[in-house]
Amino acid sequence: MAIDEKAYEEAQALTERLTRAGVEQALQVHLEAPLEYNGQRLCLDCDCPLGGARLEANPNAVRCVECQTDHDRRGA
Repeated sequence: MAIDEKAYEEAQALTERLTRAGVEQALQVHLEAPLEYNGQRLCLDCDCPLGGARLEANPNAVRCVECQTDHDRRGA
C-alpha cells in the first residue's frame, strides 16, 4: 500500500512541528532553573510548594500544574 504524496507531506510537516515543539520544550526546561527554599521546590509563578505527585510525574517541573497550564496557554 503506497502513501500518496499529499499524505506524505502532511505527515512530514506534522513530524517537523512536533519535533520543533519538543526541542523548544526541552530548551525551556533548561532555561528555567527550579526555585527552591529549605529543600522544597516552589512554583516559579505562584511560589507554592510543588507536591510530591507533581514532581513524581515530572521531576523537572518548575511550576505547579495550574501555573504550567496557564504558561502553556500563553505560549510562553
